[in-house]
Amino acid sequence: MKWLLTVCMWSLTFTTTGATYEERAVASVLMGEAWSDGFRGMTAVAEVIHQRSLEKGKSPLQVISAHRRRVHAFSCLNGTMLDRLIQKFARQPDFKGALRLAETVCQSPSSLPGLSKAANHYTRANETPYWARGTRPVAIIGSHAFYKLEY
Repeated sequence: MKWLLTVCMWSLTFTTTGATYEERAVASVLMGEAWSDGFRGMTAVAEVIHQRSLEKGKSPLQVISAHRRRVHAFSCLNGTMLDRLIQKFARQPDFKGALRLAETVCQSPSSLPGLSKAANHYTRANETPYWARGTRPVAIIGSHAFYKLEY
């Protein structure tokens, strides 16, 4: 019962902000992935989410919640659920900025600045995963390298 009351309270909090569930989910992923790189880093990750949405013909929510055998494309979701990630970041002061970015991704993605140069993948700049071997990043923003890969 206490858990149900907590969930209801969180729902009321989010309802008053005017943001959709998809926007809150995208904002929490932006913070989980690139909060340490500030607004610029979160913007670049937002652009990757948008680019994947375009390429796959899916909504941003479908892109961030898709996983391959329990390993998520967005590592901040590994070992947790989307609702818990939203709870984790929703009370942070920077969540408002992340939420504005998420609203842009979901409602008017054409106004994104193009920092990531249409990248559809990213990783930490100091590592080279198997999928990035033999390719050069199209942008390096903060601690992340951004790649435009063919599927």
